[in-house]
Amino acid sequence: MTSTMATPVVQTRSRAYGIGVTVVVGVHMVLWGIVMLGGWLYWDDFILQGQAARLGLTSDLLLNNHDGHVMPATYLVVWLIQEAAGLNYALVAGTMLLGEIALIVAAVVAFTALLGRRVETVVALAVFLLAPIMMPALTWWAAALTIVPLATCALFATVAHVRYLQNGSRAALVTTFALVAVALSFFEKSLLIPGWLFLVTVLVDPSPGVWAAARAVVIRRWRLWVGWGVFVLIYLAAFAQVAEGRTRLPTGPGQVIDLVLSAIFKTIAPAVIGGPLRWTAVDFSASFADPPAFMIGIGALVLLAVVYAGVREPGPARKAWAVAGVYLLADLATFAVGRLGEGSDPGVVQAGRYVATSMIPISIAIGATIAGQRARLTRPAWRWPLVAGVSAIGLAMLISTLSYAAIWSKNPAETWVGNARSDLAAADPGVPLLDQDVPDFLLLPVTHPYNQASWFLAPLRERPGFASSTSTLQLLDNRGFLVEAQVDGAAALPAPGGCHLVEAGSAVTIPLEHALIPWIHTVGLDYRAAGPGLVSVAIGSGEPVTTEVLAGENSVYVRAEGGESSITVGAVDTTVCISAAEVGKVIPRDLNYGGSVDLTDQLQGLD
Repeated sequence: MTSTMATPVVQTRSRAYGIGVTVVVGVHMVLWGIVMLGGWLYWDDFILQGQAARLGLTSDLLLNNHDGHVMPATYLVVWLIQEAAGLNYALVAGTMLLGEIALIVAAVVAFTALLGRRVETVVALAVFLLAPIMMPALTWWAAALTIVPLATCALFATVAHVRYLQNGSRAALVTTFALVAVALSFFEKSLLIPGWLFLVTVLVDPSPGVWAAARAVVIRRWRLWVGWGVFVLIYLAAFAQVAEGRTRLPTGPGQVIDLVLSAIFKTIAPAVIGGPLRWTAVDFSASFADPPAFMIGIGALVLLAVVYAGVREPGPARKAWAVAGVYLLADLATFAVGRLGEGSDPGVVQAGRYVATSMIPISIAIGATIAGQRARLTRPAWRWPLVAGVSAIGLAMLISTLSYAAIWSKNPAETWVGNARSDLAAADPGVPLLDQDVPDFLLLPVTHPYNQASWFLAPLRERPGFASSTSTLQLLDNRGFLVEAQVDGAAALPAPGGCHLVEAGSAVTIPLEHALIPWIHTVGLDYRAAGPGLVSVAIGSGEPVTTEVLAGENSVYVRAEGGESSITVGAVDTTVCISAAEVGKVIPRDLNYGGSVDLTDQLQGLD
């Protein structure tokens, strides 16, 4: 196909190749821009920026084990962005644009190095860059921060590795190792790259068969593979120090089979013909490929036909499909040991980003197959069927990409964060806020503690601080506005004489009207103090929280963890009379809630 794989049957004019690459890249950038500019920050974007703001540029941040991932370079980029301007999508988009440009350059150079300056390269680039399932990996910041460096470094490493194989360049060899090291600093899944380079060596080896080529490259270049083996072992030893105990294994063969079937028939096969056509939203703005049955069937038939055309005769295409199959299995294996297990759904792979890098060898294999069949495909009888097929694929690709963009653009986070940013900047910095859960459409409780406002909003500089107590209770509602709030829950039983008296140096247990589940609650106290001082507040047998009180009649609100049916108030250095107390959750003061309607419905009605 080229000096690295085979000699092409029919040469492509350099101008036609250049025009083809330009068109593919141009269409990709337009569609990518539509999806990226229509979206905003989502899920892990908030978690990563919150961690960067709270932890700072420390080893705790850089070596943080985020959902099983170790990615110091990713955290460095996140820290730089949040230091420049927290929760700023313009800067985030800028980093994604730089990554996208690097990925495109790497793809063009690597595909050309393997396939040559020819129409097959243009087709392979089109499959890789225009497949709709690539969009989730390229337009969600948290995913792009890991997958784009992996793919970019893998592609550039391919070029350097081929150069080393051709002329033994030591500089090319050092460059290859350096690129893999850089990729690993962004994403531990980059450990697939050394294996990919071995597969590339098999692919370009002149031996006619896959097994013959594999044996030849092992024997001929054993020192190289020993070097890569040592490199991998060193990395794994370091990785184990941080990620120990994070591996999850499938529950059985059934999960693995479901994973493979979902990846091939519901994700990759439809993507080859422009699918999936339909996406199903899984939460606010995210979605997964949900191709209709006819798309699965047609995609599977087309993919099977292309694979058969490539493997039925010995040659580069057969080796390319063997390489693609091995890489896909390795790619899915990394998913299986990290994402499967009890309560996990193999269908998550249909989100697309989990098989994004597998589209590299698949695209190359498709290009190699077309190269082998080009003499047949250039016959006049194939002209109009090919035109119709390419047109149908192009139309499906546009529908699929724009359908994904429509769901991705429905992100309520931008409005909520914008309102919160404005109200917090205008708030009195001397009045601290109590921590609270942000709305579920931003982060679900499963992400605790990162769904707490103190983490979520940490990148914002112009805001009041968060504390365990405050004299003025405020709440960020479901619209992001900072509003006056009140405690709704279990009230204290009235005391004889209307006052629970707590002498300095003593403590008093105050019964509540009903028990509370063990949780983080807010305690609201109306009190009269003889003078300024400190009091401690505990819910049931929970840990006490100390807060300041002022002389005279005032209120204080304390966030504490506990349960049962009482609170204990201890006076440290002043006498306090508790006239009223309530323990529960914080709700907006102007919320029409008297206990006769569902509070959740009322809160959702604030959007």
